[in-house]
Amino acid sequence: MTMRALLVLALVGAGSARAEHDHGPAPATASSTFGAGVSLFAARYDQMLYDGDYQGFAPALRWSNARFGVSASLPMYRLVENGRTLYGPGDGVVSGQVTHQRDAWLGGIAVALSVPTGEHRNGFGMGHAMVMPAMFVAVAIDRVRLGATAGYGHALGDAGSEHEHGQWPIVEPMNLSELTWGASGDVMIVHSVTAGARVLGAVPVGDGQSRVVAGARTAWTAGRVETGFEIQAGLHGDPFSIRGVLETTLRF
Repeated sequence: MTMRALLVLALVGAGSARAEHDHGPAPATASSTFGAGVSLFAARYDQMLYDGDYQGFAPALRWSNARFGVSASLPMYRLVENGRTLYGPGDGVVSGQVTHQRDAWLGGIAVALSVPTGEHRNGFGMGHAMVMPAMFVAVAIDRVRLGATAGYGHALGDAGSEHEHGQWPIVEPMNLSELTWGASGDVMIVHSVTAGARVLGAVPVGDGQSRVVAGARTAWTAGRVETGFEIQAGLHGDPFSIRGVLETTLRF
């Protein structure tokens, strides 16, 4: 999955703020809850043909109960591309998930669908829809929580003419077809504050380019408001050089 898809799936859970942007799902509550959130992000990138930076925000809405959740998000960007400044939306993401929790274990399946609302030629969008199913599992051991994800991303429709040269777009690169993976660990510092790290990546199916991203994060809760900050580094595949993400979610 893209980073943005993982962030949206994180909002479906009713646990601590990333999440993530793990950004794997958090334990659900027994009753239905609604949530509204926003992610702020800024990144520096240096790809083969383009270099620059981008900033943006992504509002998101979600609903969840003990077993099911749905969510949607649409990012907006300011993109500096080889000295040219552009503004516009990225690809929207809608998602759903089913979870099952037993004792300290949580697992489930999730499906995210990207909508081609971003301008492909300017580096804001894929130029086609992507479907991204995934499986996730997490376990809580005292103050420590460990999680893992495995998924698959695939272009829908006739995407070849729009997306022939590996990963795209600039802001959230993916391959036309790829296997995705992730692992995370968090520790509770005090009752309402956690800190952790994660690594995630993708391997192309067929032509394309692998990528690996690592991040360190902290999250805290105050009443119904959950906030998290993560600093991310692109280790392989040039998704970005460095990126910061600040997320806030209100549950009601």
